[in-house]
Amino acid sequence: MSPPAPPLHPLLLEAAPWPEAVGVAGPLSLLPVLLAIGLALWTRQVLVSLGAGLLMGATLLVGLRPHSALLAVVDPLIIDTIADRGHVKVTLFSLFIAATVAVAGRSGATRALVDRVAARATSRRSGMVASWLAGMIVFFDDYANCLVVGAGMRPLTDRLRISREKLAFIVDSTAAPVATVALVSTWIGFEVGLIADALKAAGQPINAYSFFMEGLGYRFYPWVAIAMTGLVCWTGRDFGPMLEAERRALRQPSAEQAAAPQAGAAGSLWLAVVPIGAMVAVTAISIGVQGTAKATSRAALFEIIGGADGYDAMLHGSIAGLLLVLGLTVASRALDLNGALHAALDGARELVEPLAVLFCAWGLSKVIGELKAADFVIGLLGDRVPGWSLPTLVFLIGAVISFATGTSFGTMGVLIPLAVPLAFQVDPSVAMVTTAAVLSGAVWGDHCSPISDTTILSATGSGCELGAHARTQLPYALAGGVISVLLGTLPAGLGAPAWLLLPLSALACGALLRLAGRRAEDLGPLSA
Repeated sequence: MSPPAPPLHPLLLEAAPWPEAVGVAGPLSLLPVLLAIGLALWTRQVLVSLGAGLLMGATLLVGLRPHSALLAVVDPLIIDTIADRGHVKVTLFSLFIAATVAVAGRSGATRALVDRVAARATSRRSGMVASWLAGMIVFFDDYANCLVVGAGMRPLTDRLRISREKLAFIVDSTAAPVATVALVSTWIGFEVGLIADALKAAGQPINAYSFFMEGLGYRFYPWVAIAMTGLVCWTGRDFGPMLEAERRALRQPSAEQAAAPQAGAAGSLWLAVVPIGAMVAVTAISIGVQGTAKATSRAALFEIIGGADGYDAMLHGSIAGLLLVLGLTVASRALDLNGALHAALDGARELVEPLAVLFCAWGLSKVIGELKAADFVIGLLGDRVPGWSLPTLVFLIGAVISFATGTSFGTMGVLIPLAVPLAFQVDPSVAMVTTAAVLSGAVWGDHCSPISDTTILSATGSGCELGAHARTQLPYALAGGVISVLLGTLPAGLGAPAWLLLPLSALACGALLRLAGRRAEDLGPLSA
């Protein structure tokens, strides 16, 4: 999920021969994206790669003048990105959550919570399943999921020698995929609003919410991602780079044990449970209060959620959590005020590099939007396509746009107004499947993208290096996308029902893990 982008600064619009001279909405518009992603995969230096892509995009925007481009990267692109109200809210609640978790950890509360949970989650399987279930519980927003679940479960998974890469994968796979199909989330109002406008533009007198609900079963990739992750956790089977990461985790002493406080330093688990619980509760209450104030007396639940500002709600929740953990920690004398404040600041400092990456990713997303890269990709579709192939085509195009931009919301906003009227024009029988395919493709591309907000925040919350998270997750995401096409959008375009395709897709996930996956314990740890 990404906040709306601010308008482009006049400095980037004053260069005349643009757009014609640099081929905007043509192949050149993809250069910044290709450069950023290619460098990230090659060098594993995400911040440098994003900076290079941002500079390339700014160079195109200012008419191929490198000096002006270098200045424009800082002002207005980065400065305007940071100053955007939505981005400021995301930054603040990320910092507040990190500070809350740090105070709970310094007081010994996190250790106490892990000790309690570890009484039941005593194996790698139970630890992974518990993390997966926690991701399902925090369903109302993908950002909150990434930060709360990642930071909350990290001490347990460290103790059980589950790799940080595996935890980041579990968190990322239960963030956007869960939020986009949950009946109560910060995504639903946005998605239904887009669908309502598109149906109106197509001249279709259909209730947008019922149209959305009917299409939930055809949101193949989110369901496949959730099923794949659950099966990975239950079976313990992995393949590709993730298998190597798990074997390394088995060899190394647990990070939680290495950083554990001395004997007797464990605090009260309530110092962790109450602030995190309050964070979730206040966020949900704020969404309800804001939405109710703006909705009509007979508004549906999705209208109430859609009327709320999800970023405000999460900011309210994170403030409540931080104030509670500080107050309770000092009152219980687990830490003095000076120690609690220092712990909070230390937690916030850990987000400096991830936030820098996030700022550059937002800036790059703005640049490629102005270069009209999405319009170029959509133009490849053409005006006439067979009806049965339309869901698959828009799924793939949505994935490409989302992968390149790192934003599923932006992809939905671009494609839904185009794909829905096109589907009714080409073949009304596939309109609902096509709409669901756009939303699914946006999530798939976002899940694969190393510059996605949720990819970055999942790695941050889980304490995993971003490049390692992107590398280890990608094979699972690609496999899920292939299954979503072969057993999802293609047969659905030919008329196959969702109730048949979803179980077949889950079986395919299980078969893939059975054939290609191995348990790290069976292979033993990697040699030093």
